[in-house]
Amino acid sequence: MKKEILAHKLRTARQAQGMTQKEVAAKIQRPQQTIASWEVGRSRPDADTLYSLLLLYKMSPNEFFEYDISSITVSSEEHELIKLYRDLDSASKSFILSVLKYEVSRKNCGNTTNAIKFPGKTQFKVSEQPASAGTGAYLGPDGFDEISVDPEQVAGADFGVPVRGDSMEPKFHDGDIILISMSQSVEVGDIALVTMDGCGYVKKIGHDELISLNKKYDPIPMTEDIRVNGKVIGVLSKDSASTQQ
Repeated sequence: MKKEILAHKLRTARQAQGMTQKEVAAKIQRPQQTIASWEVGRSRPDADTLYSLLLLYKMSPNEFFEYDISSITVSSEEHELIKLYRDLDSASKSFILSVLKYEVSRKNCGNTTNAIKFPGKTQFKVSEQPASAGTGAYLGPDGFDEISVDPEQVAGADFGVPVRGDSMEPKFHDGDIILISMSQSVEVGDIALVTMDGCGYVKKIGHDELISLNKKYDPIPMTEDIRVNGKVIGVLSKDSASTQQ
């Protein structure tokens, strides 16, 4: 769902309950400016927060997203898939969704033996949404593109994310594609991809704060909903990233 549509639905649902942004902020323990940001489309709530908002607005997800489920039947296997999916973090959900979209596309295309292959290259997933090296950018499970790269360039990485902003200079620059490992542990002092208040950041992990390498940016205090999505293990060179298919 596009941010503008989601923003309109959130604003309409709140107004239907006769609630102010200030009242909603108090109920879900978030700053009022965060509620306002969601309702103008600058950012989006994460899945858990959206669920809390729907409970507050007395709306079911099906009603909010205008799903018609009257003719839908769900098997026990599909119930299990849904349960497992809900236990994943946002990065894992993004990865699973990208795999599902790829498999559906492959199935619909039928025989894929004629697909173009580049010798010595491998397909690498890169998020369509950037991570902020500034004050925060929405980062959610909305899909991935694939680029063709040298395998050595992305060794150990699960996916890539474009950088937006200059707060991680001189190490990472605006437009760089950082390499993310979901399997490596993240400690204080490491640079990681995190989500917080529905926004994505690439930052150095500090004690209760996210730290920029560019000294002109102040640290950002961590909130309770912060989630580490993976460790930054490198950057994809501009030459490698230019081979997008």
